[in-house]
Amino acid sequence: MRVLAARSVRESLIAALRQEGHEFTENRFFAWFAGLDTLSGHSPVGSRPSPKALCQAILTELRHNSWASLATAAATLQQAFLAPEDFNGGADHEDAHATIAVAREVVEVLNADGNGLPFVPVERLFAAATQSLHFAREENGFDLARGIDPERHGSGNSRWALDLLAGGYLSPRHGLPIALPLPGLVALPLAGFEADDGDLADHAVVSLHDALARLDRWLGDAEADIAVVQSRLEDRRSSGRAQRLAEYLAGFGPLRGTQIERVIGVSRPGVRVVTSTLEASGLVHSEVARNATRLYVYGPGVYDAVPTVPDRREIHPSSDAIADYEESMRALDELLSRSTFGGEQE
Repeated sequence: MRVLAARSVRESLIAALRQEGHEFTENRFFAWFAGLDTLSGHSPVGSRPSPKALCQAILTELRHNSWASLATAAATLQQAFLAPEDFNGGADHEDAHATIAVAREVVEVLNADGNGLPFVPVERLFAAATQSLHFAREENGFDLARGIDPERHGSGNSRWALDLLAGGYLSPRHGLPIALPLPGLVALPLAGFEADDGDLADHAVVSLHDALARLDRWLGDAEADIAVVQSRLEDRRSSGRAQRLAEYLAGFGPLRGTQIERVIGVSRPGVRVVTSTLEASGLVHSEVARNATRLYVYGPGVYDAVPTVPDRREIHPSSDAIADYEESMRALDELLSRSTFGGEQE
């Protein structure tokens, strides 16, 4: 669940940035998050809030999530958020937090009573989005996996704020056991929906299915990752911090040494010890990023948990080697005979 929490933070940040119209690759995102590069070569025209202000607001919101694992992951990763400053004074901060506040107002007035199934509550959430001046902007062809279509450069939206709060809205009365954010849930690809339009209900169900399918996939990935991590670290001493770092690298993504110091609370020499443990276990490798800075990347490689022991039947020492061995043993015997164990002082 800690791996899933870190993954949820990452997916929420990336989805929000792309919904606001920012174009970037995932590698560029991690380099930016580590303070090694800008997020993209250009910013969408009129885009506000700025990327850093947007992510700061999301991390702050997730720090107050009712699911403790998610709140801890968000607080920890906020300490490791080293993206370069890009704020437009305090206005960017205000815009990002104001968007979340508007989303909270939209969600809080919804009547979520029902039979415990999520379909009607999600339909009401979509209907509220279409009626909101803040969230009802047209969104053509947004794809959570691919990001923003280049032909739509600059035409973003702020429905990421509704996605952040959707888990709390559906949990626990409507089937979601914990208040996970659901990135990409409130997607309105067509303009002109009416609250009583039957197509809106169908679209809400499809979007819910897609969001939960992504969540199911992320949970499956987390289960597989932690099984590998635990199996490779179980015989190693002092593996607690190594496992904790592996969880963040598997769930969130690549981190540099300075970030690792903040994530697991170790010194620079401690980072070397922990990362060496993970590298020796075949769980992590390093990649050189900008300015020769190394990013540590989770990616289990080939690893032999049991060292290969040579077959003694194939060892055939030479006569010289045997003579050297016997000479060494005689010298050792002479040394012991002169020691206090032999009755004399050296």
